[in-house]
Amino acid sequence: MSDARQPASRTTARSTEQDAAQRATSLIHQGWRQLARLAPAAPACWLASPGQPLRPLSRAELMARVDAWHQWLDNLPAAHAGRRPGARWVLFQPTALGACMQLLALWERGMLAVLPGDDRPETLARLAESSDGQLPETSATGWPPERPGAASSVAAPNTPFEITPDGGRLALELCTSGSTGEPLRIAKRFDQLEAELAVHRTLWPLASGTDSASEPSTGTVSLSQVSHQHIYGLLVSLLRPLSEGVPFLSEACHYPEQLAAAIAQLSGLGHRCQLVSSPAQLARLPQASDESRVAGQAQAQVLRVFSSGAPLPAEAARHAENCLQAPVIEIYGSTETGGIAHRRQHETPHWTPLPEVELRFSPAFAVRSPFLEQPDQWWQQADNAAPVAAETPSQGEQHAAPRFQLLGRSDRLVKLAGKRVSLSAVERCLSAQEEVLEVRCLPMLTRDHRLGAVVVMEESALPQDHAGRRDLIARLRRALMPGFERIALPRYWRFVTRLPLNAQGKFTADSVARLFADLDDHRLPRWLGETSSGPQQLTLEAEVPDSLCYLEGHFAAQPLVPGVVMLKWARDLGRRLRLAGICVEESRFQRLERIKFSNLLLPGMRFTLAATLVADSHGLRVDFRLESRAGLHASGRLRYGADTDGAPLSSPLSSPLSSPQTTPTPEAS
Repeated sequence: MSDARQPASRTTARSTEQDAAQRATSLIHQGWRQLARLAPAAPACWLASPGQPLRPLSRAELMARVDAWHQWLDNLPAAHAGRRPGARWVLFQPTALGACMQLLALWERGMLAVLPGDDRPETLARLAESSDGQLPETSATGWPPERPGAASSVAAPNTPFEITPDGGRLALELCTSGSTGEPLRIAKRFDQLEAELAVHRTLWPLASGTDSASEPSTGTVSLSQVSHQHIYGLLVSLLRPLSEGVPFLSEACHYPEQLAAAIAQLSGLGHRCQLVSSPAQLARLPQASDESRVAGQAQAQVLRVFSSGAPLPAEAARHAENCLQAPVIEIYGSTETGGIAHRRQHETPHWTPLPEVELRFSPAFAVRSPFLEQPDQWWQQADNAAPVAAETPSQGEQHAAPRFQLLGRSDRLVKLAGKRVSLSAVERCLSAQEEVLEVRCLPMLTRDHRLGAVVVMEESALPQDHAGRRDLIARLRRALMPGFERIALPRYWRFVTRLPLNAQGKFTADSVARLFADLDDHRLPRWLGETSSGPQQLTLEAEVPDSLCYLEGHFAAQPLVPGVVMLKWARDLGRRLRLAGICVEESRFQRLERIKFSNLLLPGMRFTLAATLVADSHGLRVDFRLESRAGLHASGRLRYGADTDGAPLSSPLSSPLSSPQTTPTPEAS
C-alpha cells in the first residue's frame, strides 16, 4: 500500500511546487515573499556605490527593508490618513532599490502608489493635493531615513499584511509627461500589469536552465538606463526581475562608462546582463573609434537590449547591436496602452503585435488588449499605421506574424490667430529641406501662441554666429511661404544636433522650457542641450542671445559677453556636479585659479562650456573651458574648500549680475 501511495504523494508534491512557482511570479500573491522563503540567500539586487565594486543584496535582506518601511508606516500618528488601506502615497525615488522597497510595502498594505514623472516642486505640490502624503527618500541601500545603518535590528511590522487576490484592484497611478499641456494620470490595475509581464516572460525569458520559476537562474542580472517612474522602466527593469527572482542593479546606469563598468564587473562574476534602455541612451554609446573596445567587454555578456519611448533610427539600432554584441528589441506602446508591438530591425523594419494585442487600421489606427483599462474597447492611437504584406518568417519563427508599419503622427491641429494650422504639415515641409534631419514645432503659450521650432541638423550645418543663424532662418521661412500663411511660420528657432529627450526618449515640457527659457530670463545663455560622461562632468551647448542683458554697456561699437559673466556661467554649471556624492554647494568658494580669457564671445556665437569636478589635496575644484569654432574663449578653475567655523568666504560671483532687460529680436529669437 505504501508503494501505491508514493506516486500520488509525488504527484501532489509536484502540483504543490508548480502552484508555488505560479504564485512566485505573481504580483497579486506577493510573489517576492514566496521567492524569499524558497531561497532567502539568493541575490535579489546588486548594490552600486560610487567607486566601490558591486555587492549582492539577498532576498532576505530585501524583505527586511520592506519590513522596515512597514514599521515606518506603523509609526505614523494614529490619525494619519496614510495608515489606512487604500491610502494614496506619492512615490518618487532616484534609485530602483528605493522605489522597490516602498512599492512593495504599499502593495502589501493595500495602498496605492502615485508615480510622478519628475521631482519638480510644482509637480509634487500638484500631486500632494490629491494624496495622503509623499514618502521620504530612502537611504542608498533602501532603508527608511530614520534608521541609518540598522541593517540587522529591524523589527517586523506590528500586524501582518496580505493583499487580497484581486486582480481588479488598483496598483498605481502613473503621470505622463508631454511637450505641452497638463500631465495625465493613468491608473493601472494588478491584472493589467500581470498580463503584460506574462507576455514578456513568454517572448523573452529571463531565467534559463531551470524548470521552476521558484528557482530561477541567477546567471542573469537586469541593468537599466531608464527611469522606473514610467511604465516601461517600471515593468521591464523592476517588476519583471522582481517577480521572477532575477537580480537587478540598485540604480540606473545613466552614463556609458557606468554601463561598461557594470557589465565588466558582472561578467567577471559569471553573470550575463539584460539591458533596458531607450533611443536617447543608445545614441550615447561610444562611436566607431571605441566600438571594438566596448564590443570586446560586452562579448557574450549581454543577453538582449530593450529600447522604447520612440522608434530607434536604423543606423542607431545597427550601432547598438555591434557595440553591445546583443539583439536590440524595440517595444512600441504608451502609458495608456501598455506594450503594443515589438521589432528587431536586424530582422525587419516592421512591427509585430504582442500576443493578445488586436489591431485595427480603418477608419483609424486603434488597439485592443488586456493591458488596457477597458480591455474590450478599442483605443485610438495618435499614430498612423498600415498593415504590410506577409513576410518570410525569421529564423526560429513558426509562421509569419502579421506586421505593420508606422506612418508618423496624426496631424496635430492648433489655432493660431483664429486660423487652423497643422503642426505636422509644417514639420514635414521643414524636414524636406536638405540640411534638416528632424523638426518639432510647438505653439508658444506665453508668446501669443506663435510657433517655436526645434530643428535637428548635422553639426557641420549648424549656424555658428549671428549672420549664419539669420540666413538659415530666412531660408527655412522661404521654404514655408508657398504653402502656409504667415501666422504658421515659426518665430522662435532653436538649432540642435539632437532633440533633448529624457531617459524614456520623450521630448518633454521640461526640455521645451529649457530651450526657450532665455526669452523670459535675459540673464541666461540660450540652452541647446548638454552631454555628460558622469555626475562629475557636464558639457553645455548654448548660444549668446542678442537679448542677453549683460551685453548692454559692453560695448557700444561691438557688444560682447563680459569675462565675469562667463565665470558666472561656469560657476552655475559647476554647482550641478557631484563627486562621490559631494557637490560644491556643500563646500566654500575660495578663489579663482589659472583664469584665462583668449577670444571675444560675441552675440549669436554658438559655444560649448565644459565643467569637471575634481578632488585634490586642497579640496574640490571645478575645471572649465568655454570654446567655440573661433577657438578658446575662457578657461580656468574655481577652487572650493571644506567648511570651517566662522562666516563663509564670499565669491566674487555671489552677488547677482544685473542690468536692464532688453527686448528680443521679433522675427529671429
